[in-house]
Amino acid sequence: MVYDMTLVEQVRAAKRVYIVGNGGSYANAQHICNDLLSCGIRAYSIDSATLSAFANDYSWDAALSCWLSVVGEDGDLLIALSGSGKSRNILNAIDAAIGMGMTVHRIFGSTRGENMQEAEEMQLTLGHQLRACLQQPTS
Repeated sequence: MVYDMTLVEQVRAAKRVYIVGNGGSYANAQHICNDLLSCGIRAYSIDSATLSAFANDYSWDAALSCWLSVVGEDGDLLIALSGSGKSRNILNAIDAAIGMGMTVHRIFGSTRGENMQEAEEMQLTLGHQLRACLQQPTS
């Protein structure tokens, strides 16, 4: 079961779902988007060519927030993945999403000594649990 049923409700209520991350969390974002698409949920993550273009034209710290300012809108959901919860790129994306009226859900690593590998494994576990919950009929 997903640790927070609020996320299931947020995904179901969203116009579109955007999932962002850096490094391993970026790969997890793409994986979870694919899982959600298989449930009929409009889920998107930035592709590597667009990501590198925004990073080149603006800065790495602004790449995701610039992308969201083009594609996102009020009523969308941003799921932000971060092992550390400290990435400026992710934090700026969250700020941009909030400023646009998007709902934001953070899946960050623990501050209780959890290492990056454990944080990234938790992201995928939660993504798989989210998919399972979304495949269940609503009552």
